Formats: sequence, structure tokens, C-alpha cells
Amino acid sequence: MFISQYNPDVIARNVKQLGDGVIEVRRYNDGHIRADLSWVWFLCMVGFLIYDYLTTQTMINDIKWAISVDWGLEDTWDFYTKMLPDKLSIPGAYETFKAGMIKKHWSSFYWGWFYILFLLFWFFMVASPKWRPVRFDAKRRLVYFWSWGQLYIMHYPKSVQRERDQLLNFLSPEFFTPWIRPKHFGSLVFNIPHENPEKKRPRRVPLGIYRPACEDQNHALLTFILDYLGSENPDEEYGKFFKKEKRIASDYFNWFYQFSLFPPIGYNEKKIQARIQAWLDKH
Repeated sequence: MFISQYNPDVIARNVKQLGDGVIEVRRYNDGHIRADLSWVWFLCMVGFLIYDYLTTQTMINDIKWAISVDWGLEDTWDFYTKMLPDKLSIPGAYETFKAGMIKKHWSSFYWGWFYILFLLFWFFMVASPKWRPVRFDAKRRLVYFWSWGQLYIMHYPKSVQRERDQLLNFLSPEFFTPWIRPKHFGSLVFNIPHENPEKKRPRRVPLGIYRPACEDQNHALLTFILDYLGSENPDEEYGKFFKKEKRIASDYFNWFYQFSLFPPIGYNEKKIQARIQAWLDKH
């Protein structure tokens, strides 16, 4: 049994109103991956730094080796020439020294690139664009989204739209529970078929902002979607729910969870609408 209560502070953070009966619902994994995986990755990096500082202190030098061997050998060569200044007069002294150090410390290349890529992967997780939202079209009775050149879409009959229980059964939502978070932090999940189901399987899409705007946000979000899709005039009837009323506690967490250096991935309206129309003509 799902909870039927929702308010503008929950809906406005999860759903964007596009007009003409169309809404966009934000993707759960957009913040969930940043919140859990990126922080675990960050702690691993801190662990590497602390371990290196307390033991060998070679991490920075390995990174220098990966970028430029000459840069990595700079301090060692300076120390070497101060201790043995006569070596400078020998032709090819530095090249001989460099070749010997590369042969002796060949693993520094690999460790240096490991540290660089480890950091870059964390940066990619934190700074990557927000994922493309899922759209619900109450007038055309569609649920769809676009992913990597593929259209995932389903169309429910008008008779189903009028009956809440039938609409619920048609959409067949699920509730995802994160394994390292409380149960009420879960997401609302829809399995949306591919436009050509013979070629590709349905796409499992978790919805709802992370960190949730309220406990059991997934249930409240489902109730709102059912109400919106079942309304004859959804934009007028539910327009008040798309404006935030106040700041809530999750906003402070979500500043970090939703941070990105790039704008959200959007829709190419001309292309997506042409693709939808072509699909509707076949069905």
C-alpha cells in the first residue's frame, strides 16, 4: 500500500513541469552514484595519501614519472650532481643516469598512471552531467526517455488512464531499496520498453532525487504521478506543486550530491518528437 501524501517541497525537487501535460522526473542514480560511490572513492584516495605519507612518500614522484621522466628525476639528479660534481664533465652523464634509473624504477610509470587515473575517475563521477530525466505525457498518455540514441517508450490506453488501479497495474512500478541506506531512502522504479522490444530489453529506470526530499519519497512520487496522469487538466490542477515553499534539510546534502560542472543532459526536441511520432504511427 503506497502513501498518498505529497507536497510542493517534495514534488518541486523531483518533478519539472514542461507544460501541455508533460512533466520530467529526475533520475535517482544521478545523485546516488555521487553520494555513495564517489565518497567511497574519495576515502580510498585519502587512504592512499595517508599510507604513502606514513611510509614511502613516493606517490607524488611516481606521478611526475608518468607525466615526464625528466621531471621525476629532477630532484635526484640535483642531489647526485651536488654529491659528485665531477660527473657533470662526463659526456652523456645524464642520459646514462636516466637510462639506469628507468631500468631500476620501471614500475613507477605504472604506479604514476594508476594514481592519475584513480583521481580522474573520481573527478569524472563528481563532475559528470546530470542524467537525462524521464518524461510523462498526460495528454498523449506516454512515458518515455532517450538514452544513447535509443528511445524507450510506452503508451497506455485512455480507458486505463481513467482508472487509478488499472493505471497502476499498467505502469507496474517497483520500489528500490539501497543496501547501504535506510529503506525509506529508496527510489521509484519503472521498466520502460524499448521502441523495438524485439531488439532490446526494457530499461529499468530508478526515479526520484537523491538525497530524498522526505521519507518514503518514492511512494509519494508514485502517488503524484498517478494523480497527474489521471487528471483531465493536470497543468492547472497540479501547477501549485511545482514551486518550492521553503528550504529543507536534504537541500544541504544535495548541493554535494547533485554537483556538476556541466548542465544536465537535455532532449533534442525536434529529433525526439519525430521519433515518437514515427513510433505512434506504427502503434
